[in-house]
Amino acid sequence: MTDFRRPAQQRSVKLPRVTLHYLDWPGAAPPTLLLHPNRTNARVWDFVVEASARRNRFVAPDQRGHGLSDYPASGYELDDYVADTIDFIETVCGGPVGLVGAATGGNIALLIASQRPDLVRALAVADPGLSLDKTISRRVQGEITGNTRFPDFATARAQMSFSHLWSPAMKDHYATHSFRPLDGGAVEWRYFPPGARHTEARLEEDMWHRIAVRCPTLVMRGDHSDVFPAERMTQLQRVIPGAETATVSNCEHRVSQDQPEEMARLLDAFFARHLG
Repeated sequence: MTDFRRPAQQRSVKLPRVTLHYLDWPGAAPPTLLLHPNRTNARVWDFVVEASARRNRFVAPDQRGHGLSDYPASGYELDDYVADTIDFIETVCGGPVGLVGAATGGNIALLIASQRPDLVRALAVADPGLSLDKTISRRVQGEITGNTRFPDFATARAQMSFSHLWSPAMKDHYATHSFRPLDGGAVEWRYFPPGARHTEARLEEDMWHRIAVRCPTLVMRGDHSDVFPAERMTQLQRVIPGAETATVSNCEHRVSQDQPEEMARLLDAFFARHLG
């Protein structure tokens, strides 16, 4: 187990549609809300928060069907996550937030900032799945369908997707929190496969017409990412007036885990300017 200087407190909240588990790092207002990618959980953020020099409150929920939150049988459209997160902001955060979304969390964050600008003071997204390439989408859907259980923890850890740039400490920490033990030493992912697969398929759809963000915005991508290529970042910059951009070196799709220190540095500088 990684020994963090600033460990998160684990909490849960019952919302109108679902009960969500979340990590809470106490600190000053306004809080920064962190939204994880599809088929992951809030633990993708531990190293980013640890590397941050800011002492604001950070909050990171496990979305429905992920981590330690509820696994309902249905409700895995992007709009379901948006509704859950709006309820979460109003109930747990108590007011406008600095909003950060990674991968699918970036899609959700863009929709929240567009629909409820009163709840988002500044927005940062990393490698969102906008008009996701169908080849990538179908590959991920295949992984969700075919690789949810493993004979042992070591095998599961070795087969985590998008992880070959992660440090050994990152792999150990994330794997520890992301697999559920089964009988006989086997393990399975801590997410609901039918829900994650449905969500992944929805990322192929065009949502550009729904983006109407007007708050200060930072768009990040990994320099080797095929999920969010450079032309998509340029397109998003055109759609959001005044959006800042940053390309993170030696990084693929999982920016928060490939380069957590650099992501923390970028977020610190951005939020220092726009949240105070």
